[in-house]
Amino acid sequence: MSEKQGTVCVVGLGTVGLPTAMYIKRKGFRVYGYDVLDVKVRGLKVTSNWDDVPRDVDIYVICVSTGLDVNQQPDLKSIYDVCERIKQKNPDSLVCIESTIPVGTCKSITEKFNLKKIAHCPHRYWREDPKRHGVKQLRVLGAVNSEALNLAKNFYSKLGIPTYIVSKVEVAELCKIIENTYRFVQIAFAEELRMFCESLGLNFEEVRNACNTKWNIEILEARYGIGGECLPKDTRYSLSIAKSLGLSLDIVEAALRSDDRYKAWVGRLR
Repeated sequence: MSEKQGTVCVVGLGTVGLPTAMYIKRKGFRVYGYDVLDVKVRGLKVTSNWDDVPRDVDIYVICVSTGLDVNQQPDLKSIYDVCERIKQKNPDSLVCIESTIPVGTCKSITEKFNLKKIAHCPHRYWREDPKRHGVKQLRVLGAVNSEALNLAKNFYSKLGIPTYIVSKVEVAELCKIIENTYRFVQIAFAEELRMFCESLGLNFEEVRNACNTKWNIEILEARYGIGGECLPKDTRYSLSIAKSLGLSLDIVEAALRSDDRYKAWVGRLR
């Protein structure tokens, strides 16, 4: 396939961004990769100098990391920095944000940077699937307006990525956060159950496997505590959003405390 599909710049070449860039290139797009670090990738035009990114980019795919600040609140500095750069380079391009972001971020970007074509299609990364890297999993897609949505639908269709279209971009934003929060709570329950079983002198795995013979029960594994970049961070995103509304998520808060207790308990076993 020729590179007539269009020009794409993938911003952020980490765990998610690099495989995404390589996948898009295989689909016939002209692809540039940008990262603040000096990354070299065979077969891909990569730069750490924004001036090297051409002005004729049709689509930006943002895959930068989003985290928490010192107060455990969402830190969107990396997202905003990228959008400021895009505003200066080509404000009329389609911007697809695949990073996890709090509710209201896309609308905020539209207002703050005057970028009118913002879509959100959160990546569903799964480290156990390195070959496809989760790229081709069914993805939720929303946008700030119908023009951006149609452009994004067309883009992901060309990539062969199935999408589930939602009516508001805020639905897509919240969806990814809730997915990971739900997973966190599920694992935290399994961790509590393991401590409970051990206190009763019973084998957790045997109890778990027995329970899971019922068609609507699926108790997860309990290992060494909930880690990684996504689940703990996104669970705190949920709490931050709720707090901004004057609400509390009691089960979620309890799950975070429970995971801390479990980690201490596992530490004493080792």
